[in-house]
Amino acid sequence: MEFRTPTRIKTEVIPPGMSVTKAAQIMGVGRPALSNLLNGNAALSADMAARLEKAFKKFTRKELLDMQAEYDAAQAKQKDAPADAIAYVPPFLTIKANNIEGWVSHNIPARSRLAVFLRTLVHSTGRGITKVDFPGNDDAQRPGWDGFVEAGEGTPWVPAGRSGWEFGVNEDPKTKAEGDFEKSVKAHGKKKRAETTFVFVTPRRWLGKATWVSAKQAKKLWKDVRAYDASDLEQWLEQSLSGQAWFANETEIPAQHVRSLDKCWADWADVSKPPLTGALFAPAIEAAKRVMLARLSKPSEAPIMIAADSTEEALAFLAQLLGERGGEELISYRDRVLVFDKAGVLPRLAAGAQSFIPVVFTREVERELGPYATSMHSIVVYPRNATTKEPDIVLEPVNYEAFDKALAEMGKDRDDIARLSTATGRSLTVLRRQLSTVPAVRTPAWADNHETAASLVPFLFVGAWNSKNETDKLGLSLLSRGHTYDELEKECQRLAQLNDAPIWSIGNFRGVISKIDLLYAIAGEITTDDLNRYFSMARMVLGEDDPALDLDEDQRWAAAIHGKTREFSSAFREGISETLVLLTVHGKHSFAGRLGIDTEIEAIRVVRDLLPTPLTTRILEANDRDLPTYAEAASDEFLSILERDLKSNEPAVLGLLRPMDSSVFGRHPSRTGLLGFGRAFMEPCNAAAGGFHFGPACPS
Repeated sequence: MEFRTPTRIKTEVIPPGMSVTKAAQIMGVGRPALSNLLNGNAALSADMAARLEKAFKKFTRKELLDMQAEYDAAQAKQKDAPADAIAYVPPFLTIKANNIEGWVSHNIPARSRLAVFLRTLVHSTGRGITKVDFPGNDDAQRPGWDGFVEAGEGTPWVPAGRSGWEFGVNEDPKTKAEGDFEKSVKAHGKKKRAETTFVFVTPRRWLGKATWVSAKQAKKLWKDVRAYDASDLEQWLEQSLSGQAWFANETEIPAQHVRSLDKCWADWADVSKPPLTGALFAPAIEAAKRVMLARLSKPSEAPIMIAADSTEEALAFLAQLLGERGGEELISYRDRVLVFDKAGVLPRLAAGAQSFIPVVFTREVERELGPYATSMHSIVVYPRNATTKEPDIVLEPVNYEAFDKALAEMGKDRDDIARLSTATGRSLTVLRRQLSTVPAVRTPAWADNHETAASLVPFLFVGAWNSKNETDKLGLSLLSRGHTYDELEKECQRLAQLNDAPIWSIGNFRGVISKIDLLYAIAGEITTDDLNRYFSMARMVLGEDDPALDLDEDQRWAAAIHGKTREFSSAFREGISETLVLLTVHGKHSFAGRLGIDTEIEAIRVVRDLLPTPLTTRILEANDRDLPTYAEAASDEFLSILERDLKSNEPAVLGLLRPMDSSVFGRHPSRTGLLGFGRAFMEPCNAAAGGFHFGPACPS
């Protein structure tokens, strides 16, 4: 609340009813001097404060002077900065009127993009902006003003109060301006026009602009009239770092490794046909927008940290979050964002008016951000698992509903959506790679490194494991090319910190993001010995008996308490099982010609060894949860095994069909396995997906 110093002295210091003359006599000052103070025509001096303290003993001298200081600060805050005052902006990109005029010549999209350009300039240079509405892109032909602004303070380019904007790219700016002026006069009443400044903008040079403005101002139909042409836009751009970056990205002028969010989105989304849709980020935006708004709406204390599967995904998310999907409050920050790709530019720009919001994703640029981290809002992007600090926003794989809806919006049919859900684990980074029409995008950077790709082979085969389980650790080591688990763990942690990381790490568990994605990326590194080690491991892991079967059915829920658990973790076992299907479906194409190994035949041999003849109920129960996987990996062999068992004198399968235990923890031993086996032939499954986040669809 503002401190009204003269009023407080009159009502709280000088006793009620005492005249100014009497108070002046007591204080030993002239009546005019005290009267000027009480009426706000003079500031409180140190001498006057000392006299008030001594005469009336209501406030101390220091308290009175503090009141005056707070009053002065409040008064200064209320006064607008001079409208013609501009902030110092360091030289950045040189964009001339010719560049602006050339942009719109024979460029049809420029009409709809001009609105976005002007919105960027307004947001990045305006003061006290409360509303900005410049419908661009698909909304460019919306009825009403081409643009509308409400500003608490004026600047050389954005009028104070309300301003209605009209613009066009026509070669004859005067004719367009005349038509827009007359149209707007008819569309708005006299009272509204008296409160609104009319602004016309053309990206072309207009020699008669000043004369036209003077003539329209003389009519007094609006609060004021302004017009800007290419020369004015050149000068306005000098004050907007964000505007310079946007225009350079739009026109492919070298931008010194600085991008706008529009450019970041185009770089991410336009690698596929049709382009990726922003709807993919809908759940993440809903979860993050309150956090982002809370951080941006108060003074900066530290950079806002975002973590994702890749920095490109995080930048695309940010472009959507600070757009229409994030809401009007966040849109106002969008046009102040600059994304710095390389070091060397940020310190130079931050030395001027810090009106922009830097976004950095390399550690070199992050170090440059250090001195400014608390003086300006900033955003730092990290690959998942690559930071020791808890991120403010973490992008998780998309949920099933949003994933399906977004891909349907892109024109994908039900089968494509199911396949992509499985193949990507609903990771948007992997999805982008899968859908890209650009070979370089389809191949992750880590796959180009021979040593890195080779180190991923055992992780691919396992899929997921418990880093605290000694048997899991030994199994992973046996699948490697002679490495200890400690060496594998170090490599896993290194891989998890890569941009577009192929590995995830959460607590004690580790795993691969997408088995299918990884298989196609590193198939060339897999050798005959690698495959032989896997099939040998599959027999060992999947052939492990389940000690819980030693307990009565009503006690099996407490198997861990009784020490009746398998040595391999359920994550390890499930991952090995899923790989069996993966190699059956995709391995023949990858290895038959190059290595002479038919992985489908090898999978059949594994299933045959796991379900030997004669079959026993104990073996079926021990493999209960894996039966659907075996059916996927070797369907004909699996059916033959069951058929032979059913023709035997004592079919083991019938032992699974006994009545279900009626106790609280009882369950039918066949419910998971046999019913799952039935579903394997009727609907898709997740057997070949592998990894950590995967849906119900089987690539076969």
